Amino acid sequence: MAVMYTREDWTLFRNLGTLTQKAGVGQDHLAQLIVKELVDNALDAAGACDVGLLEGNGFFVEDRGDGIPGCPEKIADLFSIRRPLVSSKLLRLPTRGALGNGLRVVTGAILATGGRLYVHTRGRSLQLTPKDDGTTEAEVLGAWGGAGTRVEVFLGPSLPVTEMSLRWAKRAIKLAQGEDFKGKTSPFWYDVDSFFELCQAAGDRSVRDLIADFDGCSGKNASMIAAGFLGQPAGSLTRDEAEALLSAARQIARPFRAKRLGKVGDFVGDGPPTYYYASTDKWHVKLNPSRGALEAKIPLVIEAWVTPDRRRGAFFHVNKSPITVDMQTWEEKQKQVVYGGGFAYEYSIGRLGQVEIWVNIQTPYMPITTDGKAPDLRALARPLEDTIQAAINRAKRGRPKSWVKVRTQKEVILDYLDQAVADLGQGGRYRFSQRQLFYAIRPFLLEETGKEPNYDYFAQVITEYEGEAGDIPGLYRDPRGTLYVPHIGEEVPLGTLYVESFRRPDWTFNKVLYSEKEGFFSILRADGWPERHDCALLTSKGQASRAAKDLIDQLGETDEPLTFFCIHDADAAGTVIYQALQEATKARPGRTVSIVNLGLEPWEAVDLGLQVERVTYQKRQPVADYVDGVWADWLQENRVELNAMSTATFIGWLDGKLADYDGKVIPPADVMKTRLVGEVQDRLRRQIIDQVIRQAGVDKQVDQAFAGLRGELDAEGDRLPRLVADYLEDEPTDNWQDPVALSADVLAGIAFNRRPGDWGEEGWETA
Repeated sequence: MAVMYTREDWTLFRNLGTLTQKAGVGQDHLAQLIVKELVDNALDAAGACDVGLLEGNGFFVEDRGDGIPGCPEKIADLFSIRRPLVSSKLLRLPTRGALGNGLRVVTGAILATGGRLYVHTRGRSLQLTPKDDGTTEAEVLGAWGGAGTRVEVFLGPSLPVTEMSLRWAKRAIKLAQGEDFKGKTSPFWYDVDSFFELCQAAGDRSVRDLIADFDGCSGKNASMIAAGFLGQPAGSLTRDEAEALLSAARQIARPFRAKRLGKVGDFVGDGPPTYYYASTDKWHVKLNPSRGALEAKIPLVIEAWVTPDRRRGAFFHVNKSPITVDMQTWEEKQKQVVYGGGFAYEYSIGRLGQVEIWVNIQTPYMPITTDGKAPDLRALARPLEDTIQAAINRAKRGRPKSWVKVRTQKEVILDYLDQAVADLGQGGRYRFSQRQLFYAIRPFLLEETGKEPNYDYFAQVITEYEGEAGDIPGLYRDPRGTLYVPHIGEEVPLGTLYVESFRRPDWTFNKVLYSEKEGFFSILRADGWPERHDCALLTSKGQASRAAKDLIDQLGETDEPLTFFCIHDADAAGTVIYQALQEATKARPGRTVSIVNLGLEPWEAVDLGLQVERVTYQKRQPVADYVDGVWADWLQENRVELNAMSTATFIGWLDGKLADYDGKVIPPADVMKTRLVGEVQDRLRRQIIDQVIRQAGVDKQVDQAFAGLRGELDAEGDRLPRLVADYLEDEPTDNWQDPVALSADVLAGIAFNRRPGDWGEEGWETA
């Protein structure tokens, strides 16, 4: 039997062969990574720093911050490869680095190459010496008169330090400008898995103390959120308890606007012109946990800079720090290809020639593939593609017109969308319609394309954009369809504002029938079909509108049983209407309910002997996935409309379809009993009130009290024009009836208090 050997994880840091595994880069990039890690920490601590080479194969990093706190032994412990991993990856924040794997890589390189490390901070100069047992010793060399912190690293000859070693660090320093994040981590940035790991790593910290570190969860909110875990260590929480705590925090906190993450901003310099584009509050990434129900919603701010007439290249950064993956580029046929880190895209650069592309991604969490923080960019592919292309498009517009290819309508719409939304919404103060958004962007479309833009195409682009990036804040749409509620007879227009305010009436219907054919609903209502089946009717012209899908989600978010049905023509577009209702989109993780497809299916229409129409399409039409190949081909040349049925046939067909599903709404016994009690009490109340009014002679008493107000009524009536005008000046959202009602309250109170006598069993007893 082979002899088994074991070793602890920290030992991988003390020789170059295994250190590269932990660093996530090859030995040729190791010196660059070491310098960058120290610069990242300095920039996070102080906002600015200097870096340079030292004689003897060394370099320095110096900042003007507050210095490193703690005694020499504590500082030495930070540079110990044997200390437990303290990772910034657990607490999600849009910062460059933290005291985690980075300092262990720095220390490991010094140990593995026989180098030296000096730290000058808070008035002391220290020499730190890493040991083979994983610890680091500290020796105080004397006083230091500098400000902030200066770290000097000298590596052995096996790891040369050259000007190239400063490349990543200098890029980080260049990007250290603009707006920085000022805030706390958000509970919406974690799924159940990551939040549970954070709780475990928090150890003996109390649950309340941990949750107070989250945005919107401090003070009284922290006590409220942690009420079920007071005094309990965060590290003791089970996975289910961690999920409950995270859910409670989300109930109190507000979702985070991506623009608060900060950004670099545009560069201003003497070099060649650089064209800049930033997307804020446009993109986010949703991450589903392997366990638990709560997903993470990670906000993004993506910035891109494009400089024509430079050496071709692509340089990517996360939170203003270079990634450890070299992005590759090549150019062919007026296109430039960029790939690396799981990302690959071909950009149209027209006649710009080769371009240099810089990208920065501000985000509190970036999926990584190595301990060296190499990012996995696959989940960010679409926002990266669009942001870089937008910057390239601006570079094209900045070139002579003979060089610039005319942009498409879609490119122009997406380029000016953020500006139009900001102008119309005024920071969230106002809502605006899709047509208003169209007219805000229309001048740019006219200027760049030279022709009148098409509103329907504009609406299509906006819908596709929201399908990828989520809802545009403040945007509402005009009604395109209705919801008919049986028994109540209410019709709800399918517009954004109406859907937001609608609430499903309790125990009124247990089914919803969706159809693109609005005319059928008049037939069904006239027959009493919705009431017979306790089935609401939902219609939207053509493909289901966004408001219709929102309403479907909202109706399904109750404890009452509810089944959704869809009917459609037996044609290619009809099958897709059903599938579009059921399928998930990137903006929505999926319908919260399942949609039952009732047809009409092509094979069913043929069996029923309905009229078949021949159709001709210029290209092959998409059909739903559930349609097999034979019928998919049939639908390219044939179709059958629901209207091919007579009214009697149609209603009979629908009745047969619903025969296998639950019938009338019958609430649980406790619901019906509660309703019975309330109805009896209401009827008794009305009967008793009528009797008391008759016995008390209320009308006579009102007449008597009112008669005593003649003088006050005349005087108040004369004052009303001035009173109403003054009131409406202070309360412009009210109307004239509101101040009149206030005067009426005063006069009625006067009359009531003048009544003679007291109320007795036989009515008013006069003195």
